[in-house]
Amino acid sequence: MKLKVNAQSLPKLQMVGMVSFVLLFTLLLGGYFLYEQSQHRDFQLETLKKEILLQQEALLESELNASVSYTHYMRTRTEEILKRESKVHVDQAIAIAQSIYDQQKGRIPNSEIKALIREALRDIRFFAGRGYLFIDDLDGLCILLPTAPHIEGRSLLNNKDDTGHYIMRGLIEAVSNPEQAGFSRYRWYAPDDNKVMRDKIAYVRLFEPFQWIIGTGDYLYQIENDLKTETLRRLERFRFGDNGYIAIVDFNGQVLVNPILPSIPDTSLKQTLKQKSLELILEKAKSGGGAISYDWFYPDGRGPVIKRALVKVVPEWEWVLVAGLYPDDLTPLLDRHRDMLDKQWVRSLKTLLLVLSLSSISALILALIFSGWLKSLFRRYQADIDRQQAELTDNAQALELAAQVFQSATEGIVISDPHNHILAVNPAFTEITGYTEAEAIGRDPSFMASGNHSDLFYASMWQALSEKGHWQGEVWNRRKDGVLFPEWLSISMVKKEDGQVKNYVATLSDISVRKESEERLRYLAEYDSLTDLPNRRLLAERTTQMLHVAEHNRQQLALLFVDLDRFKNVNDSLGHDIGDQLLCEVAKRLTTAVRGNDTVSRVGGDEFVILCPEITQPEQAAAIASRILTDIAMSIELQSHLLTVTPSIGIAFYPQDGENFETLYRNADAALYHAKNQGRDQYQFFTHEMNVAVSERLSMENALRQGILRDELKLAYQPQYCIETGRLRGVEALVRWQHPEKGLIGPDQFIPLAEESGLIIALGEWVLREACCQGQHWLKQGYPTIEIAVNVSALQFREGLVSMVSRVLTETEFPPQNLVLEMTESTLMSDANWAIETLDELKALGAWISLDDFGTGYSSLAYLKRFPLDKLKIDRAFVRDLPDDAEDVAITSAIISLARSLNLLTVAEGIETPEQLAFLKQQGCQLAQGFLLDRPLWGQDVEQRLQQAMPD
Repeated sequence: MKLKVNAQSLPKLQMVGMVSFVLLFTLLLGGYFLYEQSQHRDFQLETLKKEILLQQEALLESELNASVSYTHYMRTRTEEILKRESKVHVDQAIAIAQSIYDQQKGRIPNSEIKALIREALRDIRFFAGRGYLFIDDLDGLCILLPTAPHIEGRSLLNNKDDTGHYIMRGLIEAVSNPEQAGFSRYRWYAPDDNKVMRDKIAYVRLFEPFQWIIGTGDYLYQIENDLKTETLRRLERFRFGDNGYIAIVDFNGQVLVNPILPSIPDTSLKQTLKQKSLELILEKAKSGGGAISYDWFYPDGRGPVIKRALVKVVPEWEWVLVAGLYPDDLTPLLDRHRDMLDKQWVRSLKTLLLVLSLSSISALILALIFSGWLKSLFRRYQADIDRQQAELTDNAQALELAAQVFQSATEGIVISDPHNHILAVNPAFTEITGYTEAEAIGRDPSFMASGNHSDLFYASMWQALSEKGHWQGEVWNRRKDGVLFPEWLSISMVKKEDGQVKNYVATLSDISVRKESEERLRYLAEYDSLTDLPNRRLLAERTTQMLHVAEHNRQQLALLFVDLDRFKNVNDSLGHDIGDQLLCEVAKRLTTAVRGNDTVSRVGGDEFVILCPEITQPEQAAAIASRILTDIAMSIELQSHLLTVTPSIGIAFYPQDGENFETLYRNADAALYHAKNQGRDQYQFFTHEMNVAVSERLSMENALRQGILRDELKLAYQPQYCIETGRLRGVEALVRWQHPEKGLIGPDQFIPLAEESGLIIALGEWVLREACCQGQHWLKQGYPTIEIAVNVSALQFREGLVSMVSRVLTETEFPPQNLVLEMTESTLMSDANWAIETLDELKALGAWISLDDFGTGYSSLAYLKRFPLDKLKIDRAFVRDLPDDAEDVAITSAIISLARSLNLLTVAEGIETPEQLAFLKQQGCQLAQGFLLDRPLWGQDVEQRLQQAMPD
């Protein structure tokens, strides 16, 4: 018959079903618990039986261990008892001898007293009749020996035992102490075998009136046999429990102790069981002892029954101890526990029936209540269905829009259930990861894990999700093709109204391009683009890290500051391209010269710094520096140029030279500066004196910077004269520093500092401006027109020289045709083509160009011909030894001849003798300057020379 189910019949059917289920469940549950209780009772009885048996065996183990310990204790007392008893008997003998001596002294001769003492001690026996007293004197003479009277009166001084020990001498030595008593150990023939010597201990004491040695002793094995007998008697009387006793047999199977053996009738069965049990016991004893089972009788003669026993071995006495347990010993205890469990089972059964009855009644009542509640619930449910149908219709359009957004989003979207199983992914997810929707649905997103993140990372992510409801961050995952990629992941938790998790929604975007850009920026920020070495920033980070490690491990650390000697000459003469290639080659050589854990960095220009951690002694850093000096000094061939450069190295150590990067860097730089001052191509360790020098140099640099601002600089002018006419043709501007504290400072003391620090730019512009202002002043005063020569440094030449000269000429209104710009060969040859363009621009302004120190550099005549020059200046080095030095004569003549062929004027500097001037005039040199002609003059002194040159 088909049931009719509707809103009215469904609650009734529900109630009938629930009541039937409750009754059936109650019956099944009751039957199950009854069965379990019965099984549990049987299990408890069996477990209890095993536990009681284990307890009894533990009791046997304890009793046997106590008995074995007692035998060990008795054995260890052998020597102690022998010594104690011997001392007691000797002390008594001394007391007897002393008493006889005190009573008879002065009354009878000493010989008679001695005889009385001997006879009084001769018959004294102890140690079960074995012990006796003996007397010897300090010369080894035997006075009393009751067991061998025929030896009395003979010397035993040379008697030895089988080990070579002198027995009498040992006794004499035993009393040779402040107590005049002691023990002596030796070996002597045993009473029961006069062919074998055994260990014996004697106690002796000095009897002072006659200087006698009175003593006694006994064999150790005899004392030990006495103790064995005593131990057997005691163990034979020992009992435990109702029927417990200890039996003892020796290794040969002889029964030494068995308290119940005499009470058992002597039958063939007894002899058979006795023999079998002995065989089992001895077999177990050979394997070290343990538990055995065998047939044996009760103490009252009943039996035989299976007896459980433990076997222990006393190997020192060759004994086997046996303690056993009878089955009847366990029966009373088991019966008591069985009765207790039966009572407990009856109580549990009553409780179970009561609980099941109450539960059934309660379930029936709840079923009736639930049926009524269900009717009202169904009515509300029908109303909810109608309302939800209306809401579904209203939400259809919104869901369609959400689906369109989901499908067309450019970011990957993943929706998962509360257990993080993927429910849906959008096309962008497939495009990013390579996994299709079918491949992803149902799986945990962790199947894309890259393995780059730890469990702690994911635990932190889920904790944030749980606490805040969302998480976002950078994650590395794996595409379907196995390629790892970075993604920006954002996860949100969607909850139900009751707060439970409904879904997880994750959006992800591939950030590979951004990461590559970040990595490139990081590389540019931390590495030198030319050499691929760490830069100063990364060096500082690594040094700071290694300083913490060195501090923790109490180690040293070294910083090596490396600078290439005269690298500027390479750049100036061969160009920056060759210079860059040279720096790259030096970087490679530095990397191979250092250790694997060292860091080589380029901090700027031709400066390198090497971080050397785990330095144990300065010699290690010195060895590294030596390798660097050797490796870098090896020739390098670049674009057909064979170059040789040398480094200078400064070394500073942590902690003695600084405890942070900046201090170590500064001090290593100071040591480098010192190495250069000492002749270059070497290394120097930092000292505190260098720190002072660096401080002074820094102070000088700051003072020069302030001096430029405070107008502390002054110009002196070196006159230049026409050699033919002697007329003043021009002056060379020479800067001087009027220091407020140190007075007038020459250019050789601060010009190199200005070039190193970059102050030469500001200083050079000041010199040019001051010289032009002075020249314009002389022109306004109506003095004859003269040229003013101004030196231009290499740094000025590279830093906007043309615009600076043009600006100064415009501002000072000084005629450019009166200005001579002097430059060195190395300045122009650093980049010849670019130099030609710059010189052309300067010439276009109207200025004159003079090549300073010609002949000292590496200029090419081909380039010299192309340079738009006006003058060649002969260096004082070629003038100094004229006209005596043939080489200087040849060089000077060649320079003048070359200038004449190029239509250039020549200016010789450093003229100090008439012979030099005469030679230069003879060769056709046009202009000259030097102390012979005039010293450098201040501006007002030049005016005097100009006034003198004016026509009357």
